[in-house]
Amino acid sequence: MKRYLALFMTLALSVCGALTVWAGEADSSKEVLRVAANAEASTLDPSQTTDASSQQIFNNIFETLVYEDEEQNIVGKLAESYEQVDDTTYVFHLRQGVMFTNGEELKASDVVFTYTRDAESPKTASYFRDVESVTATGDYDVEIKLTQPSAPFLAGLTFASTGIVNQKAIEEAGENTGTEPVGTGPYKLQSWDKGVKLILERNEEYWGEKPVFRTVEVTAVPEGTNRTIELESGNVDIALEIPVTDLSRIRDNESLQLLEQPARATTLLGMNCSKAPLDDVRVRKAISYALDVPAIVAAIKGDTAEIAYSEISSNMKYYKEITESHEYNVEKAKELLTEAGYEDGFEISILCDEKKENLDVATIAQQFLQMVGITVKINTMEFATMCSEAYAGNSELFIVGWGSGTMDPDTVLFSCFHSSNAVEGGNNWARYVNPEADELLEKSRVVFDDAERGEVYAQIQDLLAEDCPWINLWVRKYFVGIGPNVESMVMDPNSCYSYYKVK
Repeated sequence: MKRYLALFMTLALSVCGALTVWAGEADSSKEVLRVAANAEASTLDPSQTTDASSQQIFNNIFETLVYEDEEQNIVGKLAESYEQVDDTTYVFHLRQGVMFTNGEELKASDVVFTYTRDAESPKTASYFRDVESVTATGDYDVEIKLTQPSAPFLAGLTFASTGIVNQKAIEEAGENTGTEPVGTGPYKLQSWDKGVKLILERNEEYWGEKPVFRTVEVTAVPEGTNRTIELESGNVDIALEIPVTDLSRIRDNESLQLLEQPARATTLLGMNCSKAPLDDVRVRKAISYALDVPAIVAAIKGDTAEIAYSEISSNMKYYKEITESHEYNVEKAKELLTEAGYEDGFEISILCDEKKENLDVATIAQQFLQMVGITVKINTMEFATMCSEAYAGNSELFIVGWGSGTMDPDTVLFSCFHSSNAVEGGNNWARYVNPEADELLEKSRVVFDDAERGEVYAQIQDLLAEDCPWINLWVRKYFVGIGPNVESMVMDPNSCYSYYKVK
């Protein structure tokens, strides 16, 4: 086993040293910011998708009523101010004089139209699940009533896909809403040659601070090393999603900077608690004890990821680090298997997609589990097919990455562990059902005191560590390379980059 892990260690990239910041002066004569993205936007209609590549563009064309600042406070954006009138009523007061890029002024009717449309879209409906009504009480005032108190409600409104659209523009666009975006943001769409390049143009009528760059050219370059080469050659100013194999190339180049940001996403080994023998918590704990998670993470990710000590990532609110959840103890694993009646072991399958690092996890886990008598078959398939199998409840063990679009843990914890979602098509792939967990998850939604809510989430994370429906592996990091034409860029834990903030 040591020899096996050593092989993976030698293959893993050794990344060391502090971030070196390029100290040269940016070329202020340049008016074009050139970006190599890892994937192209699928649509420019925010209610129609939640994929990261599209949200990077949404974040520059559209704006939300509220947003999350760098201290994780929810503050007004298009809403100049807001107040919570009672447990289920919010009132938002819009900025006056804010113009859409079609010349229409932002009005409360646009907010009502946007949120009504979002609530009817399968992609964004979950963010409006508790909304009873959205009403314009004046040209610049919006009242939202909920069916029940919802502590995570405001956080959901910070999500890029809930950006405010113009009613007239959407109605006039008809079937072309995905290619004719009209927002209030600092940039507007100049052109989009699909499969080639998307160009954003500075919105000269923007109500806030205008961007430094007149235009932003975004080109999809799917192959990671090609993005690195484009940056090194000076063909682009920003390269997103630098692969770990290229990190040293960026760090060693004095003309470039490497930026990094822990993501709000964890990679995990999940267990279907509805299927024997995984319906026995002793078996799930035995599997956990049998895996040396720090060694696995070191072998596969080096220092390009953090070990995950919770189901939520370390940069989310109410995160609790539970280090004992990764105790490696082969003897304990064998004892628990004997107690559960599996002293001779059993056979089980791991479901994963074809992504190399996920397959590496499955392969190393297979070796570790063999040491305690568990024989593992690895089933790999295309990602969409794998998801279909897991949504249908057909998995036993499964490897997947799971993230949150906001800093509120409800997006992950309620979605993945409440019994109401342990159904076909639900996000509770682990089919985890525990009345105590349900009670705590429901309580977390109606407690508004920050300290008390933190205590509830600490109990939830403790309970999950004890019941072990997931074995948390790592929190991934986003790596972005920037060239000499860029002085600074604000990173984002959801990879929703704000090109208008690039200096």
